[in-house]
Amino acid sequence: MRIHVESHQYAETVLEGQFREEWEQLLDVLGTLDVPLRPLGPFTRSGRPRSPKRQNRMIGGRRASALMPVDQAAMNERIREALARLGWSPEPYILIDREERPIDTRLRGDFEKSGVFVEVEFGNVASFYRDLFKFHIAGTTGAARVGVIVVATDALARLFDQGQARFEQAVSLLPYMRAGVQLPTAIVGLDVNDWSRIRVRYDAMQALVESNGEGCHSFDAVMGL
Repeated sequence: MRIHVESHQYAETVLEGQFREEWEQLLDVLGTLDVPLRPLGPFTRSGRPRSPKRQNRMIGGRRASALMPVDQAAMNERIREALARLGWSPEPYILIDREERPIDTRLRGDFEKSGVFVEVEFGNVASFYRDLFKFHIAGTTGAARVGVIVVATDALARLFDQGQARFEQAVSLLPYMRAGVQLPTAIVGLDVNDWSRIRVRYDAMQALVESNGEGCHSFDAVMGL
């Protein structure tokens, strides 16, 4: 995958200097990630989500189904498995007491190693704001020394849901993070180098849905090509 990085409070510089090993591990896991795709079928008209997963969208003055071949839940799981093999701790506490003992609350991160806290956010925008709150708390208590939020770029997110946190949107918040997030935080955007495999799955899903009498937007229309 192609990786984009933007920094709050010089986070990338901190990571490359004090946490080079952890940063390189994370970038390697993300950069070699193979985007998982949803199964082609079966076709269903009801249920949530419908199969193939799709949503009605207005694109170019036409309302039809936009298909979502990328499986973000599977992406999360692949990242979790890869980081676990490298010794990253899952669900770290973000609150510690003065003796640096963890305080058991519902506030947990996704992954941690050597003070590097990582949130993988393929959920909605509200979840992204919760991540920033957790980083604020973790930085204030000393549980974290630097934070990383991993999100999809706008192009990738179009193919797995609506209303998701997106890299471009996250970057636009950087000027305002100074007011509430003191922890150096890197925003990592995941993009796709080669869309051909995803396009093939999209086209196959489109053929299945249209053979059952429903209109679909093309891959190019969804991607704004």
